Amino acid sequence: MFKHILATTDGSPLADHAIKAALQLADTLPHCRVTALMVVPDYTTLDVMEDVWQNGPPLAARREALIAAGKKRLLTALHRHHLAKDPEAMVTASDYPYDEIVRVAEREGCDLIVMAARGRGPVKSALLGSQTAHVLSLAPVPVLVVK
Repeated sequence: MFKHILATTDGSPLADHAIKAALQLADTLPHCRVTALMVVPDYTTLDVMEDVWQNGPPLAARREALIAAGKKRLLTALHRHHLAKDPEAMVTASDYPYDEIVRVAEREGCDLIVMAARGRGPVKSALLGSQTAHVLSLAPVPVLVVK
């Protein structure tokens, strides 16, 4: 069946259900591993201007700080679930989470993506498009959508 599940989260309560579902599914499958992915928003133009004008940290340091904060949120979400398998925790920075999710799934050899139906909320999804819809249309592997 499935050997490597990519469980995505944005830290929202609904995404927490998706993480739990992925971990529970992996527990039923022998030799199945889970990678938990959080894609944090990358630094903004305002961040860049602020750093340049105020002689702030290099952009690489800002990105590292964003990823470190995301890793803390991801580990907090994962610790809420006490299941048999410990997932690998991965955090990346991108303004296009759907693209990063598909890229990570391909790069890591995942054969299933598990994600929530909606995380950002109806207003942002209407304005920016549904991350889930984008992943469903681009993913080269099955996608399990948790509501």
